[in-house]
Amino acid sequence: MSFDQSMYLVPLMGLIGLLYTIWKFFWVSKQDAGTDRMKEISNYISEGAMAFLRAEWKI
Repeated sequence: MSFDQSMYLVPLMGLIGLLYTIWKFFWVSKQDAGTDRMKEISNYISEGAMAFLRAEWKI
């Protein structure tokens, strides 16, 4: 592969990766959040992660 070809291929692959990421984001957003118990556990995990981040930023 020549340098001229890679000048087009690299940005094209970046664009393909970005489009794939956007597609997966919307696909995941459409999925069911789960049962009430799963949502409760998810909330505990989120609160714990935020507590950890707050503690890390205080140091």
